[in-house]
Amino acid sequence: MNNSQLSAQRSTSAERQLVLFLVKLAKEKYMITDNFYLNNNLSYFLFNTAEMIPMTTAYSISSIEIMEYLFKSEIDFAKEAVQYIEEHLQHSLRKSDYLVLAESVIAANYQLNINEHEQERYLQLIHYLITQIAFYVNLPRTLLLSGTPRLMRHIKFLALRILKEKHDSVESNNDLYFYVMKNYSKEFYAANQIRVFITENFDFDLSNDEISYLTMHFRELKRRSDEYQLTDRTKCHLE
Repeated sequence: MNNSQLSAQRSTSAERQLVLFLVKLAKEKYMITDNFYLNNNLSYFLFNTAEMIPMTTAYSISSIEIMEYLFKSEIDFAKEAVQYIEEHLQHSLRKSDYLVLAESVIAANYQLNINEHEQERYLQLIHYLITQIAFYVNLPRTLLLSGTPRLMRHIKFLALRILKEKHDSVESNNDLYFYVMKNYSKEFYAANQIRVFITENFDFDLSNDEISYLTMHFRELKRRSDEYQLTDRTKCHLE
């Protein structure tokens, strides 16, 4: 074995060790699922950076916003991982490469196929859903992203079900459905408009349970919004 072959072997071994270290970091510090996808995607990213293969992708503001707000663990891990990769390679990566890595980690965490660009479609789906909700509940998009963690967590998994075409397999609670229809008519209307949008654009029908859950989420948003406005008006009056 000549010197160049020996050097290449050592480099490959060092990169494997780095990937294993990053997988452990992702799992233990950031609670990211340790699976084949994570190991594979990290290896692929490291190979591209080591070979200096351009990975720069033009990310939309909405995609960056969604990743920063809704996938904070993946973003934070990617930023730290890039520091270790730069130290290993002894050169700086492109400024946007952490987003490429974060997207790869999101794909791994939710078992999305990068080769079929499922992670891109997933983020786009979340964007569409949040945009529709912001319109029908009449709240700023940034407020939804930053101030409604339970709803956003629900939307993340709803988008995943739509992408994977996984319909609810249990019978809906129609008593709850008719209750929210009668008592929360405005929020129920908003939820049904989301259902129409999803059906028309993705050929995926939401269950009555899903409509009930969305209605209750929207009802809670309205209650909190009304309380905030009341508090704000009271402060103005006192001043």
